[in-house]
Amino acid sequence: MHGLQASLLGLTAVSTALYLTMVTAFVVAMARHRPPPNPHHRPRVSILKPLAGIDDELEQNLASFAELDYPDYEILLGVASPDDRAYPIAREFAERAGHHRARLIVTDADAAINRKVAQLLALEQAASGDLVVVSDSNVRVGPGHLQCIVAELASPGVACVSSVFAGSGERTLGAALENLQLNAFNAPAVAAAFTLGHTITVGKSMAMWRDALRRIGGFSSVADFLSEDHLLGRAFARAGYAVRVSLSPVDNRNVSGSVERMIARHTRWAQIRCALSPLTFALEPALSPLVIATLAFLALPVMPLSLSLVGALAVQACGAVITSSVLRRQAPRWYWLPLEALRSYLLFFCWLRACASRRVAWRGYVFQLARDTRIVPCETDARDRVHGVARA
Repeated sequence: MHGLQASLLGLTAVSTALYLTMVTAFVVAMARHRPPPNPHHRPRVSILKPLAGIDDELEQNLASFAELDYPDYEILLGVASPDDRAYPIAREFAERAGHHRARLIVTDADAAINRKVAQLLALEQAASGDLVVVSDSNVRVGPGHLQCIVAELASPGVACVSSVFAGSGERTLGAALENLQLNAFNAPAVAAAFTLGHTITVGKSMAMWRDALRRIGGFSSVADFLSEDHLLGRAFARAGYAVRVSLSPVDNRNVSGSVERMIARHTRWAQIRCALSPLTFALEPALSPLVIATLAFLALPVMPLSLSLVGALAVQACGAVITSSVLRRQAPRWYWLPLEALRSYLLFFCWLRACASRRVAWRGYVFQLARDTRIVPCETDARDRVHGVARA
């Protein structure tokens, strides 16, 4: 009994040490980060915006890209059909911004199995810039965003830069959990990994030299994969280019999402990570001392392990407050402290679901994830179609 107790306490201690390493590496990296000086050469930039449905505050998100402090750029908005709900909003934005600044393009949804890549293929073909920026519709940026990204890409050998992100804007429980997940785990993990020498590219905001993109096969090289962002970053690195993470955060707006949508999204992301690196994925729960301490207490409900559980909760709650404050430049609201426990358990649930199945329902389509997130289409039934739309 005492040997088991010591082992369980040891596992919790190791998990706590790993978690604190991630948080510390993130905080140090963000504290040391200084925006690069404005570049002398300012190439034309094409911002590619694939749209599908109406994300939270879409109008305001698009508007932030019309006010960038950069002399030469264009915004290309893509929709798969004029029937898409984003179409009238995108059309109004393009008309207001003017043809010199923004264009709306109806793309071919069947150009790639990955529907986002299908849009990117058409948008990149219509682009006129030397540099392309892929930016999700729920991303909002400040006026200096392009200056910063172009400066990062001006370094010799750098072909691709993705931006760290900060979840913001929550008004519902689901949106608060989504933003807490981004701020307490996803963004710190990306920044900490980069600081420790491993770059993770995230397609929420990702910039690359167009010539380098063509050299690695372009967007068509990832047309059959769900994790197109990670695979592009890996292809750049294998081709000998440098890939970086910009530590100047962009806002990822999540305002009114449901808990169900949050669970579905992070189950899908967990499935992606599992398909990309099964071993690393298997070790993910170790980065949550609260989950490890809970499992330890359930295995052996004794006083030392109950105290360890309370300590793990305190550590993670403090870590979530710290990382969120750094990313959002303001302290989170009080309810983020108890939400950290709920977030941790829900993400462990998503992890378990990803272990059990690689069947993904997304935007009305159902498929299996094969190695490296290759998409294998499946038969769809009515329930899959309903869930796919609800979880998009």
